[in-house]
Amino acid sequence: MQDEDKTKEQLMIELHELRQRLAESEKDKVERNRAEEALRERDIQFKKLSCHVPGMIFQFLKRLDGTYCVPFTTEAIKDIFGCSPQDVREDFSPITRVILSEDLDELIASIESSTERMTTWQCEYRVQIPGRPIRWMLGHSTPEQLADGSIIWYGFNTDITERKRAEDLLHKYAFIVGATPDLMSFVDTSYRYQAVNEAYLRAHQKTRDEIIGHSVAGLHGAEVFNAIIKSEIDRCLAGEQIHYSAWFDYPGLGRRFVDVIYNPYRDRQEAIAGVVVSIRDITERKRAEEERRTLQERLHRAEKMEALGTLAGGVAHDLNNVLGIVVGYSELLLDDLDESSSARSEAMEILKSGNRAAAIVQDLLTLARRGVPSRKVLNLNNIVMECQQSPELAQLLSYHPHIKIKTDFEVDLLNISGSSVHLVKSLFNLVSNATEAMPNVGNITIKTRNHYLDKPVWGYDEVKEGDYVVLTVSDTGEGIPATDLKRIFEPFYTKKVMGRSGTGLGLAVVWGTVKDHLGYVNVESKEGKGTTFTLYFPVTREEISQEEASISAAEYMGNGESILVVDDVNQQRELAERMLTKLNYKVTTVSSGEEAVEYIKQHTVDLVVLDMIMDPGIDGLDTYRKIREIHPRQKAIIVSGFSETERVTKAQDLGAGAYVKKPYMLEKLGLAVRKELDRVT
Repeated sequence: MQDEDKTKEQLMIELHELRQRLAESEKDKVERNRAEEALRERDIQFKKLSCHVPGMIFQFLKRLDGTYCVPFTTEAIKDIFGCSPQDVREDFSPITRVILSEDLDELIASIESSTERMTTWQCEYRVQIPGRPIRWMLGHSTPEQLADGSIIWYGFNTDITERKRAEDLLHKYAFIVGATPDLMSFVDTSYRYQAVNEAYLRAHQKTRDEIIGHSVAGLHGAEVFNAIIKSEIDRCLAGEQIHYSAWFDYPGLGRRFVDVIYNPYRDRQEAIAGVVVSIRDITERKRAEEERRTLQERLHRAEKMEALGTLAGGVAHDLNNVLGIVVGYSELLLDDLDESSSARSEAMEILKSGNRAAAIVQDLLTLARRGVPSRKVLNLNNIVMECQQSPELAQLLSYHPHIKIKTDFEVDLLNISGSSVHLVKSLFNLVSNATEAMPNVGNITIKTRNHYLDKPVWGYDEVKEGDYVVLTVSDTGEGIPATDLKRIFEPFYTKKVMGRSGTGLGLAVVWGTVKDHLGYVNVESKEGKGTTFTLYFPVTREEISQEEASISAAEYMGNGESILVVDDVNQQRELAERMLTKLNYKVTTVSSGEEAVEYIKQHTVDLVVLDMIMDPGIDGLDTYRKIREIHPRQKAIIVSGFSETERVTKAQDLGAGAYVKKPYMLEKLGLAVRKELDRVT
């Protein structure tokens, strides 16, 4: 009985234990179900989250046999590689097939290196799904070794195509900005440099580290920054675009004329975050514009001088004909009057006045660029000394005792070719102008120099390269106002009292003389500082010839030879006839080239005295051509109120002899006639 009771008790204990185990099992099942439910919920949440991740999350497995697969990946694989998660769970090849071959090797190498070192790998590579454009991917994953020895990576892939395009575009922009010769910089709202290009660094001779992050004031100086640059940046930061041009000095470029543009920089929220400054060097364009403007001014000036010269030349030609009569007949009258005659002094005054009037006409001819009848080898040192010793200068200085003249001569001054009369007068005109500019005490300095120009000099005139003798006349006077400086060489443009202190032709004569000598003029003047005239004359390598000795009248007397005088002005014909008759020649006169040709057809003469300019009808050159057709060896000399011209030269090439400039002077005409008659043909 006891055994039975013991067995029941044991069975009850076992039953209780079984019930406890069953209860625990039910509890475990509930817990397991809860855990599984939580896992499913987390999986759902993970999948939902992974759908919003910009890229593909994956597990990447390297098996023990060395093959690869993708045990897990998000649905983003379809868009990135064009396959499903199921396609790659056992085989990696669907992915490798769409990676560009030149990038695949680098990707595999990164994975292998990560396997050996058990380090995170990251690689950029390109993918091309058939029918779609190439896209850039960024792969990133971290390895972990599993218990069986295989390697698994946890990572992600992100499409970085747009970023790569932006980087490529940024690189191109950076290349363009870096390659442009314009100076580019970006300044933030705190007035600090955040970016500059290579041109900016070269111009300022700085390294990038010396500029980036530093203040604008540090580079340009606080004074310049506060006075100019800060206000420009502030205006730009307020939304204004600023554009101006100015001269600037750069350590690496020197003084340059630049075009400056300030543009406000706006961020993605359209807020102004800084200023982009672009500086373009337009120095050459500026110089070209100034050169073009200067050339236009010179052309206008030359045209004006040419027109005035033409007018002056015409007036001078007519005056020469009148003065020729006055001077010529005065000379004949003096020759006929006895020394004791009371009329001799009156005739001498007429001759002197005529010569003074002829000097004024000579100024007009100089202005007309027809005023240098002959050229000789000269030395400007001698010209300056001749001017210093002239009675005209002595008289001028007597009116201005407060003026001192200093000279500074080049010892071995080279020679020039020209007319001493014109050069002395031009120098006197410059000195006269200088004295007028110094009503009180002052100094005039006259210098001569040898000077070689290896490149043109731009000033009032363009002086071309070459060897020059340079004459400068400087004063310490009032200076010339800028408004007057461009017109000082114009005839009758003067600040003097007309008729009292000048004719208004002084500087016009200087201009004409220099141009007749194939030279150049430059003028520098500042009000209150004085004026400097610089005259450039081309050098000649010839030596100065000895002066001709005085010739007696017996050496140019005639021997009864026949002469035909051709001139369209009656008084000139009569004067020439009187002079040549006095010199023992047989003279016939005609009033035109056509009459001369008809006369030559019927008569022979030993010499023709031929006026070059006759109106109306044919001129001297055409007349001589027709005469040569009749008498090929006909001798002739050319006369004119103008200086030697191209048509005079052509007549001499045909066979004509000397050129004689009016007004007629007995000795000058007699020598020319005698020389031509004695010339052997």
